[in-house]
Amino acid sequence: MKFLRNYIEKQKKKSIWSWIGDVFFVILVIGLLIPNTRTPIMVFVKKITLFSPSVSADKQYGKLQAVDYQWQLKDVHGNVVDLSHFDDKPIFINFWATWCPPCIAEMPSIESLAQEYGQKVHFLLVSYEKQAITKPFLFEKGLKLETYRMLSKEPSVLSSSSIPVTFIIDKDGHVLVKEMGSSDWNSRSVKELLDRLIAD
Repeated sequence: MKFLRNYIEKQKKKSIWSWIGDVFFVILVIGLLIPNTRTPIMVFVKKITLFSPSVSADKQYGKLQAVDYQWQLKDVHGNVVDLSHFDDKPIFINFWATWCPPCIAEMPSIESLAQEYGQKVHFLLVSYEKQAITKPFLFEKGLKLETYRMLSKEPSVLSSSSIPVTFIIDKDGHVLVKEMGSSDWNSRSVKELLDRLIAD
């Protein structure tokens, strides 16, 4: 009984902001327990915590070999293309899925970057999922990004055990960025790197 009295006294002394924080926390927990609201809440939290990726002009994560350019993808129109189709410009490759909240959280920043650099850089959003799933999903989210479906295993230099993972590759096939997890791709450091790769 004494514990209950002490608890009630403590609650009476709380500020309005403390009460608001408690209510927000309870709503957040309940929202995460309900399947229909779980993904939107996780996406929202990821969006507000996105940071610029680690981009360094001196780092390299390997190089695409001639055989790697035979990697086959299918575009939204059903055309089969291989990676060599994109070797005339820098390439931005993002592996993602519709069920992945961190993937969804970074999509708007990728779209903003693609709108600014779309004529100078190839943007490949790659998924194992069928276009019948990814295309309506992006439309529903109001995103105009084109996605590609993998038809063969990705080159080893582009492999990762988790998604999202993003690679930036120069025209000579050097992998200059390998970023696992969601990031804010519409950042100054990424733009400076792309500007340099376009100028080379």
